[in-house]
Amino acid sequence: MRRKVARASRSPPGISHRIDELDGRIVRALSLNARATNVEIARQVGLSEAPCSRRIQRLEHSGVIKGYGVRLDAEAVGIGITAFITLTLEAVSAQSADRFAELVRESPYVLACYIVSGGAYALLHVAAEDIRSYSEFVLDRLRTIPGVKDLNSNFVMRVVKESGALPVGRAVAPK
Repeated sequence: MRRKVARASRSPPGISHRIDELDGRIVRALSLNARATNVEIARQVGLSEAPCSRRIQRLEHSGVIKGYGVRLDAEAVGIGITAFITLTLEAVSAQSADRFAELVRESPYVLACYIVSGGAYALLHVAAEDIRSYSEFVLDRLRTIPGVKDLNSNFVMRVVKESGALPVGRAVAPK
């Protein structure tokens, strides 16, 4: 199992770490199976173990690899509702943006939040046990943020693809 990634030595924000073809293959292999051993990763990318391990450590320390996680089966852990919410604010002030960010960070219902361009201010990916808890979150938490103008929920009916992997390492789409 992979160890926790050290955060202290990450590259400063805005500093991009260029990855070469071997780094890309390593990242792709880890994206597909983060529990793979160094031996397995080295074999997949065509390196010996020591150089592969050094590259993985460098990718971790530079912040390219932000961490390792687990994907859960929502139904198996009691999550019955998954939705995307577009949220529009009347006017975005520093205070409303800070309050919104604070609420989002503290909420266990919010899986991801993106500040977006276009008509909406933010797109939230949320999950809840059932419609009652979802409704309480929306009505009692999101709607109480000062300046919320509109909120639109899109419920997930079926998942076709779900992946945390980014398209690096020369991923080839099937024909």
